[in-house]
Amino acid sequence: MSQNLLVLKDKIYKFIRELETPDGFNASGKEEVYGCIFGRDSFITILKILKSLNIKDDPYLLSLCKKSLLTHIGLQGKEINIESGEQPGKFIHEYRIDKYERLTKNTKPWYVYPDKILRNYDSIDATPLGLIAIYKYYEKTKDNNFLLKTLPAVEKGLEWIVNFGDMDDDYLLEYELPKNRKHGGLPVQSWADSVESLRNAEGNLPQYPISAVEVQGIAWLALKLWGNFFLEYYKGKETKEAGHALIKFANNLKKRFNEAFLIKNNNKYYLAQALDGDKNQISTITSHPLLCLWAAYKNGNSYESIIDEKILKDVVNRTFEADIFLPHAGIRTMSSLSPTFNPYEHSYHNGSFWPMLNGLILEGLENFGFKDKAKKLTEAMLAPIQHFGTPIELYIEKDGTYFPFKDPMGQVSCMNQAWSAAAIYEVLVNLTTTSNTI
Repeated sequence: MSQNLLVLKDKIYKFIRELETPDGFNASGKEEVYGCIFGRDSFITILKILKSLNIKDDPYLLSLCKKSLLTHIGLQGKEINIESGEQPGKFIHEYRIDKYERLTKNTKPWYVYPDKILRNYDSIDATPLGLIAIYKYYEKTKDNNFLLKTLPAVEKGLEWIVNFGDMDDDYLLEYELPKNRKHGGLPVQSWADSVESLRNAEGNLPQYPISAVEVQGIAWLALKLWGNFFLEYYKGKETKEAGHALIKFANNLKKRFNEAFLIKNNNKYYLAQALDGDKNQISTITSHPLLCLWAAYKNGNSYESIIDEKILKDVVNRTFEADIFLPHAGIRTMSSLSPTFNPYEHSYHNGSFWPMLNGLILEGLENFGFKDKAKKLTEAMLAPIQHFGTPIELYIEKDGTYFPFKDPMGQVSCMNQAWSAAAIYEVLVNLTTTSNTI
């Protein structure tokens, strides 16, 4: 094992510690643009840390995960507020007690609550991600006091998926930015949440509500985990009925998903980026479908994904074609053949590389036994991290050279991004404490 990787692992660990706050951890360094609490970022960070703890115990990191989860439960939505996106049971997207002027000086300023705190809930996936993180923490610790404290929040989050996440009762989760909202917010509310990631070649956003491909897989896993939990651990009739209802919803979601998102081309299958408000496919080729392999339900020694098993190989193989995968950089967010692909340094989600995305995809490949491709991706995603020496938020590759993101307004890649740090740390722990080699 390379001594350089051992050094890098220790360095990334220190970056994670630097993100700690009294409430858990920030999404990026304190002085960087995302130096505050983000729900989606926190939950993915927690899940990657918990994965690393399956290989190497660390009481400090475990306590950090617990602290963050309890903070997010305290921030869970309690009422309907159209201006912030708050809904009962919904987990928060962004929480800022200060330094939010860039959001409140816009033409349509973001909503700030009467207590002068900016709380925004414009995320379709934070809630199912939070539910998965709570489950995985309990699975790891068997902390019954934690479970009792968090179950009410879990129940509210599951109710949110059914009652608010599925806007039109078709078992798919959708989002929209309400037309009658007076304040600003996020037009795109899945993980690739820049407007550019979803615009068509003419520069237009699709009609709301929008169903993002990876969100369906994440919600499916949350429903499967907690549905089976209620069936297995509780004997009461009411709880059993709730468990059966969640599993039924998950099964219907999977069926609907494989009908609605499937793309066939030259007798090979892939999945659409999203569906628009008329349930038409947004057929841009992205790497987002591979997140559904990460959001996998483990049953004994095997895994199940929301993606129909018979097309898994096609989906994986498509992602490793040259327009998406580069052996020295990793998997792009978007195919270079897309009409909206952007090869330049101001590409945020349109062909850039995200260590978090690659880390989740890597785990998904391992779940389903794609060992050769997992090895290729490991090598590819570590090369840029060794180049930058930090858990960078995202980067761009051009002619064999790596560049940080930089938009025309001056925003640059965060150099200490929590979910990048956690994803890279988990990979390095796996490589440096087992017999794995690269």
